[in-house]
Amino acid sequence: MLTFSGELTHGHQFKTFEVSTGTQRLRLSGTTLKPGFLYAYLYDARRQLRASILLQKPEKTVVISHKSASLGGIAGEIPPGRWTLHIYNLEGEDRNHNPMLYRIEVTTEHLAGDELDRILMPTVPNLNADNEIIFDYRAMKNPASGWYRGDMHAHTVLSDGHNTLEAAVAIIKRQQLDFIFLTEHNICHPALPDCEDTLVLPGIEITTDRGHFNVHGPQKGLAMFDADCSSEALIHQGLAIANSAQQTGTKQNTVTGNISINHPMMKPWHWQYASMPLSQVHTMEICCDPTWSTSPAATESALNVLNTLWNNGQRIYAVGGSDSHLTPQERNPQATEPSIYGDPATFVFSHGLCGEGILTGLRQGHVYIERRCGLMVNINQGHVLPGQDVGDNNVNIHVSVTDRTAPYYAECVADGKVISCGQIKPEGIDFKADMRHYAWVRIDIRRGDLPREPGQVGGEFEAMVNPVFNGQRGHFAQPQINTWGELIAAMNRNGH
Repeated sequence: MLTFSGELTHGHQFKTFEVSTGTQRLRLSGTTLKPGFLYAYLYDARRQLRASILLQKPEKTVVISHKSASLGGIAGEIPPGRWTLHIYNLEGEDRNHNPMLYRIEVTTEHLAGDELDRILMPTVPNLNADNEIIFDYRAMKNPASGWYRGDMHAHTVLSDGHNTLEAAVAIIKRQQLDFIFLTEHNICHPALPDCEDTLVLPGIEITTDRGHFNVHGPQKGLAMFDADCSSEALIHQGLAIANSAQQTGTKQNTVTGNISINHPMMKPWHWQYASMPLSQVHTMEICCDPTWSTSPAATESALNVLNTLWNNGQRIYAVGGSDSHLTPQERNPQATEPSIYGDPATFVFSHGLCGEGILTGLRQGHVYIERRCGLMVNINQGHVLPGQDVGDNNVNIHVSVTDRTAPYYAECVADGKVISCGQIKPEGIDFKADMRHYAWVRIDIRRGDLPREPGQVGGEFEAMVNPVFNGQRGHFAQPQINTWGELIAAMNRNGH
């Protein structure tokens, strides 16, 4: 057994060790000696990725062998020679450093063992040793076109979540999700659960000191062999892996991924990279883990971000994300309800339940989000979807809810202002808009009774339907803001 220990501030260390001929099994166990995060990426003698895991207290273990691997590991031949363990502390770049003490043990065995350390459920391959995503985005779980309910942002014990992969699958089943993206911090799952009714999709949360964003449908994992670990470098690497087609054997993945900025206004994890090119962002997480104490205020701020984006010609669409880290029995501080996969849910209109269809629907804005109201939306009798360009035509938006345990009201928002609102009756509510007068129109749903005074916000955010646009407005062809810094400047000028 080899033991590595040390202290790491923001930055990178690597450790090398020899693996002898005939090794059949390798076990890596590690921990930080105080609460905190260190990323560990294990490369074999051929510089192929064999394991990645986020280390923290308590100790975590990953095991690989020729035939199987535990969570975070990639099975395959154990080649002899010099292996390399790359360790990263990605916190403290723009603030006081947080030195992390760690201990890592590596054990090699010449006996194959009984393979008890494999994932104990059916899986589909996702990430190979060449760091390529080999998931089949075209594989169809359900051929029907329609609205599919899912979660865009979820964690397991592979990073800093509390649910094992097996526990996560049980929760997903109980929540009756059609799809979910597992988005671990700076790590891709080598294998994803193969669920009967739910499509579990590849994802990665690019996590830096200047903000977090999800890559939904990456083509690669992060390349962390001697990587530049600055926030800027990781952000640009994350943008690249959403769009790089990969040839794997006889199959080529050419599906473009979805870039989604996470919890953009929720401090201290808010988005801060001013040079972020808005042209490369497809969606934004407007409602993130609504059981977190600052989430309601952050959601209201994020809605103002959307107003400013659309008023300045950028079409970036709203999604939700549970960002769930907890088991159903746990609670966030001061929370009375669980932070759980599927709260909020993101509904995507897709031509079949497959990765390609979901990603296409996301990038086109055929999306609405909700928590629990059972929202149903119909635009121009089903002939128009959220995110579409309707030109100067009239639109009729009908919304209804199935939940009868609480009152709800709806607001019709056009060009950043509420132009109409009303309590949602059992038969629903209709809103009409003459798009000759507006650049965009969306619907917000709030839980509670309609405020007595116009302009008041009387209920907590419950749901949102992405807008329809009047694409004849010139600023959509030539946006007036192009970076995150320009966006924030525009918001400050408008008093937000």
